[in-house]
Amino acid sequence: MVKLLSFRGQTLIETLAALAIISIVISAIATSVTSSLSNATFNQSQTLATKYAQQGTELITQIRDEGYTTFKGDSGIYCLGQNATSLGNAQANCSVPNFGQFIRSVLIQQNGCAANVSKVTITVAFTDGKCQAGLYCHNETDTSCLSTISPVQAP
Repeated sequence: MVKLLSFRGQTLIETLAALAIISIVISAIATSVTSSLSNATFNQSQTLATKYAQQGTELITQIRDEGYTTFKGDSGIYCLGQNATSLGNAQANCSVPNFGQFIRSVLIQQNGCAANVSKVTITVAFTDGKCQAGLYCHNETDTSCLSTISPVQAP
């Protein structure tokens, strides 16, 4: 009889040990899946931010091509929304999402690259679960140098 009770106790301990090991494995898998999803979401946001920065540069180039004299006078930080076709008024900063979940802004520095060549920096900021609440702690930038002199001279 003693032998039978000893056997049952050993089975209980083995069962508890197996449950503990299974719990640890399941926790590790859940942590890995959660981390992978978080990284995938971050990579998707980063890719979109890069795309939106490049689109911003194309938009600024188009604005410059439509009016060299106006562009030559533009300097400062501008918010560059999703459907923007012009720069609008210069602002100190852009703190409200203006491109879906992103904040897109442009910094224009006249003669920033050389004489008659503006330095244009498009910044797209975004947030994720790793940022403090209300902060946009991730940025993607695209910097270009754009001439402010029209290649087609008036007759």
